[in-house]
Amino acid sequence: MSALTASLINDLPRLAGLAIALLATIVVIAAYLRRDRRSAYAGMHRERVPVPKPAAHRDVPTVRLANSQRVDRLRKLVRLAPGEHIDVLENVQTPIPTPPRFRITLKRVLRMEDGGVAVQIAVDFGGTAVSCGPLVEETAFNEFVLPRASRDEPRNCVFHYQEHGDSLDFMRIKLRSVDMDADIAEIDVMRTELAGH
Repeated sequence: MSALTASLINDLPRLAGLAIALLATIVVIAAYLRRDRRSAYAGMHRERVPVPKPAAHRDVPTVRLANSQRVDRLRKLVRLAPGEHIDVLENVQTPIPTPPRFRITLKRVLRMEDGGVAVQIAVDFGGTAVSCGPLVEETAFNEFVLPRASRDEPRNCVFHYQEHGDSLDFMRIKLRSVDMDADIAEIDVMRTELAGH
């Protein structure tokens, strides 16, 4: 019995190597056979889903949607000199003076050290605070140093959005260009209101 035990102990490393090689061969064969099998869950037999066409957006003042919704869109290109202002939305005539609903005042035109241009504007949006992108510098309440708009529009514009129950109000201001000889800035203003009835 001791001769048989001694023989098994001497052959134990070879038997363990043989068992590991056999298991590895079984795993490789199983992986190969499983790879060749097509699964209905892997997307091989999926039906083609039609891709919706992109919506065409045009500059129109009012777009009718469903029976209960309406979109009012106002877009203006405004040319201002320093000290001038524009009332984008006219005030309702009341016996008591009210603050402007939406007024943009051009404070000054700035020439930057890197050769770029910017303008300092004041925005009066009915007393509501407006926000700005990270490239715009807010100098005081609703006063901003606005750089010329680039391709990265959300980063260099002044904006405001507010939800009123089932309606949404959105406003965006960006600097389009500056005439350096005449110190006149061209400002692009957009206001959109989605109202539910």
